[in-house]
Amino acid sequence: MRSLVIEPRWIWDAAGGLRGGRFVIVQDGRIADVVTERPTLDAERIALPDGFLLPGFVNLHNHAFSAPLFRGLADDIEEGDLPGDIVYALLMPLGDIAAEALSEEEIGDVAEMALIETLKGGSTTIMDVWRLQQAPFIERGRRLGLRTYSCPYLFSTPKMDMTPDGRPITAPPAADTGFDTVMDLFRRYDEGPRGRTRIGFGPHGLDTCTPELLTRIGRTVEEIGCPLTIHAAQSDVELQIVRERYGKSPIEHLRDMELLRPGTVLAHCVKATDEELAIIRAQDAAVASCPYAFARSGLGVPFARFLDSGVRLGVGTDGVGLDMVAELRAAQMLAKVQAGRGGIASAEAMLRSATAGGATAIGRDDLGTLAKGAAADLLLFDLSAARYQPVWNPLQALLTSGVAADLRLLMVDGVALLRDGRVTTADEAAVTRRGAAAIRKVWDKARALGRIPARVAARGAA
Repeated sequence: MRSLVIEPRWIWDAAGGLRGGRFVIVQDGRIADVVTERPTLDAERIALPDGFLLPGFVNLHNHAFSAPLFRGLADDIEEGDLPGDIVYALLMPLGDIAAEALSEEEIGDVAEMALIETLKGGSTTIMDVWRLQQAPFIERGRRLGLRTYSCPYLFSTPKMDMTPDGRPITAPPAADTGFDTVMDLFRRYDEGPRGRTRIGFGPHGLDTCTPELLTRIGRTVEEIGCPLTIHAAQSDVELQIVRERYGKSPIEHLRDMELLRPGTVLAHCVKATDEELAIIRAQDAAVASCPYAFARSGLGVPFARFLDSGVRLGVGTDGVGLDMVAELRAAQMLAKVQAGRGGIASAEAMLRSATAGGATAIGRDDLGTLAKGAAADLLLFDLSAARYQPVWNPLQALLTSGVAADLRLLMVDGVALLRDGRVTTADEAAVTRRGAAAIRKVWDKARALGRIPARVAARGAA
């Protein structure tokens, strides 16, 4: 493979900090070297006078398929719009309808459309949780060239819903939790600890999965070394159900089942106490925080407390905007307001959580860094626009004023998936047409079944 030399104005990673006058050499999908003298070797060159090069973002918690499915439906929700918790009353029922209404090809089109959006938002690695019917996600991610950690949902009690008076309903225990299907996907697609395509387990939560299922998953993860992520302490409904069943909090329950350990990624933890965050930190598990998704429902993710706790912390987009620059800015501003301290959640701290922090959470010391020998998962932003100029500090410029549209180059394993702002591995317009049509099909069926609550339905376009 021919060499590539990237010539930005600045480079940054968590280990080396901000540096100027560096040249990054890429060979065979890896960073061959980072040097201070312009290389003379025969190589393709990408030079950007106001370029800012940093490691690719590790999107530690996402539901790519959900972004277009719930776009607009889950926004501006007021009291009385839904009969109780949004997860039970809207998100899961619509997911059921999508699974029944769409063909495999249509599901793939929706997934690919969302993955293109995620790619253009700067994510090179995505830990994504999806329903088993959405398995076409795997092939579409591979086709695009993204690094994906697929952790399909497992349920002991599927078909979550709410009664009109806001009480959660779950179906009787399922005969098939999906465990064997995940194992089949693992055997078929998983490329191992350093692979670009990983398959693991994403049990939905402690309110929807029995201790028996979670124990089985925990043993299997230890045996085969696959990823594990689970929603934890994300809602009052979950806390109530877990305490009623087991007499403890979700975090205590996870600890007692020995599922809090290195490599476990806990999604959200917005209801975790300081004492529970200390438990997570002591067990070296990681928290994936998604402030943007909760903020749109009027809920403040305790990002400042996460930072102050010292817990291993990453950031995800949770299937809302899918833009990591916007997600990091939302998290940063929220933390500053919560703490009443302008110095908390610095640009460097936020970028660390989205690169090295996320990479460490999934056990990848070759990601989230610009070190020699690391995977060439790279982002090159152009900071020449008026919104950045003059640049005092490129990290602050990107987090304060940046937009994902200024991403000029995105590479995974040294392959340019986005070049000059354009996706190179798919026909974006065609994929978007097909994906949008599939989502409209789901919306039409949901309307016909009366499964979009009346006040939400009234706000939709004809």
